[in-house]
Amino acid sequence: MYERIMSKNFGGGVWVDQTTIHPLGLLLVLICGFALLIIPRRQAIWPMLIMACFVATAQRVVIFSLDFNMLRLMVLFGFMRLLIRKEFELSFQMQPLDRVLIAFAVAKTLIHTAQTGSASTLVYELGSSFDTIGLYFLFRCLIRTWKDVEQVAMAFIFLSIPLAVFFLNEHLTGENLFSAFGGVPEYTMMRHGRLRCQGAFPHPIIAGCFWAAVMPLMAATLWSSLAKRIWVVLGLASASWIVMASASSTPVFAVLVGILGGAMFIFREQMKEIRWGVLFVLIGLHMVMKAPVWHLIARVSAVGGSTAYFRFAMIDGAVNNVREWWLLGTQSTAHWFWGAQDITNHFVLMGVRGGMLTFILFVISIAVAFRSVGRIWRRETDNKAHLAMAWGFGAALFVHCANFIGVSYFGGQITMVWYLLLAMITSMEVATERKCVLETSREKNLPVYGRINGV
Repeated sequence: MYERIMSKNFGGGVWVDQTTIHPLGLLLVLICGFALLIIPRRQAIWPMLIMACFVATAQRVVIFSLDFNMLRLMVLFGFMRLLIRKEFELSFQMQPLDRVLIAFAVAKTLIHTAQTGSASTLVYELGSSFDTIGLYFLFRCLIRTWKDVEQVAMAFIFLSIPLAVFFLNEHLTGENLFSAFGGVPEYTMMRHGRLRCQGAFPHPIIAGCFWAAVMPLMAATLWSSLAKRIWVVLGLASASWIVMASASSTPVFAVLVGILGGAMFIFREQMKEIRWGVLFVLIGLHMVMKAPVWHLIARVSAVGGSTAYFRFAMIDGAVNNVREWWLLGTQSTAHWFWGAQDITNHFVLMGVRGGMLTFILFVISIAVAFRSVGRIWRRETDNKAHLAMAWGFGAALFVHCANFIGVSYFGGQITMVWYLLLAMITSMEVATERKCVLETSREKNLPVYGRINGV
């Protein structure tokens, strides 16, 4: 399985299919799980983020060949909370992105299983679908208002500060303190003389991409209140240090992509023209360049030893071998070029695992999320804090898209952040739609009949 391959390649040992849990890790999951059951809904996101930042997902309990890492156990606690406290609102109604993600999970599970004909693949994909549907819908139910979103951003800010201290210690000593709990190597890996710190994350590049992806949300909190700005600045500095300590090109460029996405706020009313302009420029370059336009990726590097050319080759291999994988994916990409079995592109991974249908559904989920972001910020132009956070959603989506080109997501932490973002976007689209309906009804002095979609 892919997770096993990645853990071998990146020095983390083979952690799947065996129970690996430290007593302190078990104690922490029990404390956080209990906290998730009893604390107010607005703070319920904290235990999930604490587990993601400080406990390696290689720590797990295996029951009848089913792997339950710590985040999956937290999802079970989360749904226990929803049932016990009856937090599934009666007004909850399915939204377009909800349906797309369910279709995506089902398609990937069925197609990948049909591709291999293996029971182990079915078990693996059921676990992956549990992550997709469980994480997404748990966050959909927990996050309902802009105050909830702000609480998420502040949680990332506060957690980044102690985590940055752990990364500083790892950078200075070359030893990972989280290795004492299992799931990550004891000694920090090096590349071209640079230490690549990873903390409790499965790989340095995942650690860097994780924090690059949440930085736009942290930055957007600057507009919420003056009192929090010092914490926001400290959080951004801490997250930036974690990205730099990972010593990976992909997270560094992801941060630059996030800054570019934030700066495009100035041209928000012209984004349609800008998108079409970028598309035409890329088509023009593709026609005049000797190499395909995605060869530009091979010319960019932020750190020594970067594998930018490998990223280009992965895309080129997928394009040149599309007939091989479009229907049911393919079991091996090793023959595409040397080292191609290490699939460092999440878009390519979706096609390889689930064929063209899964790939298209994945792209549709991103497109629907961007459309929702556009609707949200246009409805919140009268509130500076909400407008900033809405644009932060779009910048964070942009960062994830940049990450997808340079790495395929593995390990529960960064997957959690991806579905957390999608859930927040969908919930806030529903909330702003409700707000518009109520405001229109008041202006026209009309009663509001029926239910207003909500989460």
